Amino acid sequence: MAVFETFDDELDEIAERARSADAGIRRVAMLELAEAVDPAAVDLLLEGIVDPDAMVREAAAKALDEHQGAPVALALIKALDDDVEAVRLAAAESLADKKEPASAGALIERAREGNAFVRASALRALKEMQVEAAMPVALSALSDPEVAVRREALGVLGYLKAEAALPALMMAAGDAEPSVRRSVMASLVFVRPGTAGVPALLKGLTDPNWQVREEAAFSIGKAKLPEAVGALVIAAGDETWQVTAKAINALGKLKASEGVPVIAGALGHDLSNVRKEAAAALGEIADPAAVAALEGAFDDPDPDVRKLVRWALERCRAAA
Repeated sequence: MAVFETFDDELDEIAERARSADAGIRRVAMLELAEAVDPAAVDLLLEGIVDPDAMVREAAAKALDEHQGAPVALALIKALDDDVEAVRLAAAESLADKKEPASAGALIERAREGNAFVRASALRALKEMQVEAAMPVALSALSDPEVAVRREALGVLGYLKAEAALPALMMAAGDAEPSVRRSVMASLVFVRPGTAGVPALLKGLTDPNWQVREEAAFSIGKAKLPEAVGALVIAAGDETWQVTAKAINALGKLKASEGVPVIAGALGHDLSNVRKEAAAALGEIADPAAVAALEGAFDDPDPDVRKLVRWALERCRAAA
């Protein structure tokens, strides 16, 4: 969204409309204030977020996404209790981007004591703030009866990258809800080789839900866990192409020559997305054993695949 510097006369005109008797005019004024950099604009928006009209409050909550500061964050936290869902959702969306240290205490309190929506929204806002004080409430929330709360708690723990949370994360890997297990896999991306979290990621590669398997493969690749090479080779033959693609990508990041045969076979996959991942991974591994398979894919119908095949061939031939 474009930002403009408001002048006194211009802001006075918007302020007049922001306090109009007509709710529709007030709503438009709130939207205009999103682009204003004058601190007085924030004051007007803070008035708008408690306006009697729900549409004005919603517009103010959305506009506050463009502004920073403790008063903004605290007003949005309060708006999470609004009696109109659209206002609550707008407040939660804007709050998620704030990263305002002064609001951490209030968010932790709401994550403990609010309703399910408030608990989840507070944890979501705490995630990118990466404050250590949020760890106890996030750990406690892993046993929350609401799925959304458990998912957001995992986000907090993942961003903190705290090995002290590993035992709780490993327990959460057995959650009955697939979306929670998937979030566990994402949170374990910080796991280092040889740590206790590796078994949970390996288990994720065989999860009944393909999205969990996909996330596990992605996290393993990002964490570069050599212990997972054998499991990734198996996952590269997964029945779901998204899992296959992520497993191949992870094998490439690990430069795992053990994976060359299964990756080479994927050069003939029906989907070009998988073939691209295969060519890229073979280039990363740069094993001369892949030359013949890459030569066979030289005329792939997809131009992006052909480009990657040529690049991979150069690297594999150079390594011979």
